[in-house]
Amino acid sequence: MPDAYESPAGESPADIARARYALYVETLRARMPTEQFDLLMEIIRMWAEAGGGTVRLRLDDAERELFTPEVQQEFLNLMGLIGAMQPGHEDRADHVVAHLGDGEHTKGAMSLVPPEVAADPAKLRAMRDKLEAQQSRRRSDEQTVEGIARASGMSPEADGAKGDGGEDDDTAP
Repeated sequence: MPDAYESPAGESPADIARARYALYVETLRARMPTEQFDLLMEIIRMWAEAGGGTVRLRLDDAERELFTPEVQQEFLNLMGLIGAMQPGHEDRADHVVAHLGDGEHTKGAMSLVPPEVAADPAKLRAMRDKLEAQQSRRRSDEQTVEGIARASGMSPEADGAKGDGGEDDDTAP
């Protein structure tokens, strides 16, 4: 009897995950404006090449306009489908995007979570609170480093990021 992640035809879980990802990408290609789809695929490529985890993006004004909450949600969905390709993590394909809400330092926060977490407001609030604390610490650290750089006569600039000097957007799983 096949398990939950094995098809009757005998494809491996990895084959099923790859096919599911490919079908989802083609569905996005068909329904998204070309510019948004291209930006999403570029960001996915950068994320995958970096080994996953947190990606720091520098988006110019046009890219920031294209990187809507809907595109960000699809980015998270694709991350889940990619994660499902890893042996033992096939269930990640079933994760859903949960909207965590706004805090003082975070606006429109979303996360990819198992369905049971998405249905638990207390867990989502705890996730937002943790993210809020991390963002607060990050902003404080950045201000400290920028102050040190200015006091040293250096210009506090970020490098090695996508775009040409636009605002930073952090994207994490």
